Amino acid sequence: MQKSAQPATRSTKQGGFTLIELMIVVAIIGVLASIAVPQYQNYVGRAQATEAFTATAGLRTDIGLYFSENGNFIGYKNVGDDSSYITETAGDIGGQYIDDVTLDGAASGGYTVAFDNGVHSGASMVVQPLIIEDNGAEEVADSDTDGGQIAGWRCSSEDIDDTFLPSACRE
Repeated sequence: MQKSAQPATRSTKQGGFTLIELMIVVAIIGVLASIAVPQYQNYVGRAQATEAFTATAGLRTDIGLYFSENGNFIGYKNVGDDSSYITETAGDIGGQYIDDVTLDGAASGGYTVAFDNGVHSGASMVVQPLIIEDNGAEEVADSDTDGGQIAGWRCSSEDIDDTFLPSACRE
């Protein structure tokens, strides 16, 4: 007996994704991206503001030392007609996003960090010491501050939203 020749049959079912399945995947990726990109921008903004606070750690140490030696901030910017060592320290600070660091000069121990790059380009952040008063309250130092102890630092800005300010010094 001889086998009769049978035509070769191919499977008509083809593998792959349908157009609808691909469109669903693209829609899901779009939704995830619309959530992720703003969150990433928030993260970048916080990181850049935190860089300014971290880069000025040595300046805060100098200001704290000056306050512990003098009991106030009078003269922390200038000694007579000359700049103080604290002013020179502030002038030497730089960073990827930091343009300039200047002391406020109002005998409050504060300084301003100006940004020239990144999310906060053109904005500035003011950092001021918090002093524990005799009654135990913490208050931002001013020209009348006399004695006490630095309890921490307060960051503020008219240009930068509070959510971007470093959590270590946020109001």
